[in-house]
Amino acid sequence: MLEKYFKSLSEKVALPFIKLCIFLKIKPNTLSVIGLIVIIIGSYYFLILNKTYGIIFIFLGSAIDGLDGPLARTLNIQSHKGALIDSTIDRVGEMIIWSVICLKYVSSELELFTVISIVTASGLIPYLRAKGETLNIDNKLGLTPRPERVIFAVLYMYFNFSFTYVYIFAILTWFTVFQRFYKLYISIE
Repeated sequence: MLEKYFKSLSEKVALPFIKLCIFLKIKPNTLSVIGLIVIIIGSYYFLILNKTYGIIFIFLGSAIDGLDGPLARTLNIQSHKGALIDSTIDRVGEMIIWSVICLKYVSSELELFTVISIVTASGLIPYLRAKGETLNIDNKLGLTPRPERVIFAVLYMYFNFSFTYVYIFAILTWFTVFQRFYKLYISIE
C-alpha cells in the first residue's frame, strides 16, 4: 500500500545507495544476506543490549534488504534464483522480528496465538502474490504487504503500544490474505 504512494520517492532515495553498491561491486544476493545479518544484530541488540540501537539496526537491515531488487534491475541481472533467495531471506528476517516481539511483549496464550497468526499471514501474503505471478495475475493487493508489516513491527517494538494494536494488525494481515486469495480465486478460470 505504501509502495503505491511512495515508490518514486523511495527509488530516488535509494539511487545513491544503489550507485554505492555498484561502485563497491556488491551483488543483490549479497545485499540480501547483509540485510538479514543486520536484522539479526538488531534483534540481539534489542533483546540484550540497547532497545534504540536494536530498532535502528532492524530498520537499517530491512532497508538494506529492500535495495536488492532495485540493484538487480539496475544491473539487469534479475533471476529466478535471486528472487528465491530474496523472498526466503525476507521471510526469515520478518520471522526474526516477530520472534523478538514474542520474547519481549507477549504475556498470554492469546497474544502468542495472535503473533503466530501474523507470522502465518505474513507467509501467505507473498505466497499468494507469487502464485498469481505463476498464473500471469498481478496480485499486490492489500493493506499489509511486507513494508507495512515491518514498519508496524518496528514502531510497536520501539513505542510499546497497547497489544490491542497487534490484534487489529492481525485482522489487517488476514484481510490482506483474503483480498489476495479472493482476487486469485475469481481470476482463475
